[in-house]
Amino acid sequence: MTHGNSGLTISAVGDIMLGDLPACSGFGVGSMIAKYGPDFPFAKCKGVFTGSDIAIGNLEVVLSRFNPKTDPFAKTHLRAQPEAIEGLVSAGINCVTLANNHIMQHGMAAVLETADHLISKGIAFTGIEYPDRDMRNLRILEKNGFRVGMLGYNFRPEQYTVSPRIDVAGSEQRICNDIESVRSQVDIIVLSLHWGEEFINRPSGEQVRLGRKFIDSGAHIILGHHPHILQGVERYRGRVIAYSLGDFVFDLWDEPLRKSMILRMQVRNVNDVIYDIIPAVINRDWQPVLAEGDDAIRLKKEIEQLATLIDPDANQSEWEQEVARELHRFRQGVYSHYLKNLHRFGIRRLWAIAQGIVSNRITRKEPPSS
Repeated sequence: MTHGNSGLTISAVGDIMLGDLPACSGFGVGSMIAKYGPDFPFAKCKGVFTGSDIAIGNLEVVLSRFNPKTDPFAKTHLRAQPEAIEGLVSAGINCVTLANNHIMQHGMAAVLETADHLISKGIAFTGIEYPDRDMRNLRILEKNGFRVGMLGYNFRPEQYTVSPRIDVAGSEQRICNDIESVRSQVDIIVLSLHWGEEFINRPSGEQVRLGRKFIDSGAHIILGHHPHILQGVERYRGRVIAYSLGDFVFDLWDEPLRKSMILRMQVRNVNDVIYDIIPAVINRDWQPVLAEGDDAIRLKKEIEQLATLIDPDANQSEWEQEVARELHRFRQGVYSHYLKNLHRFGIRRLWAIAQGIVSNRITRKEPPSS
């Protein structure tokens, strides 16, 4: 295949969640879409994907019809009405990964409904395997003279008892085997990995080791997500590893989690991938807003500095302790957030939240957050 003179442009963002979190029920992303329309979440970053051959994000929500007034509370959060997909289309996002720890939350039917909506709008997806519907993890996109193989994997433990599990579980050997089998079919291999721990701004040494091994095995770009916070980006052997792209559209309120970015990559040839960081901040209406002026310079420098925290020899015990501290800090903030927003929930939602907190205490689970 003849490659275009301008190379291949890939823009990548982090988590896209078009419903409401339990802690933002009635005023989260999904509620904003219900009030203002499906384009609302992307209104402040229009045109950012213009010129991108591939624009990809992690779709951490199902697109599945529900009734917010009559359905049980647990069936309404982290779930988007199907028309929310129009926002993805208008924004220019043409590929998503579904390999994440929430895709199975509402059962098999909701996942298949999501896939049907994506297919109907021409949005490619990766990260699920369901041969009965001819859905495969590998998605090959032909763009500007390049054959690009997209693969998605979820390293996180299964949270929901759904059989069969159709999101693709990640493992070192499986991914290396998949890369080997795909290499002869494509020019570029892009891995989307749902991995790591939440709220910590650096990967573990094991993640760094894995990321570099996947590049050594033949991958060209690795896009990480799940932590909800930005982590460093590195060029390794002329290729790119983004350990966490953070959130892009999400109703998490904590300031560090609202810092976002668009990672724009230019593939000039198979051994030369360069990137640029476009900084953004998620506002209080849950919209990513492109940073401007001095704010953009400051935030971009801050994001670039995260690369100094990438360390394959990082002490695992110290990393785990930091994870525990950040998780504790966030969970304390969840209770504070509920108290500050009591007036916004309404009686039905408050009752459902109270029941959930009591149930979580009995079963020693944490309050619903993300």
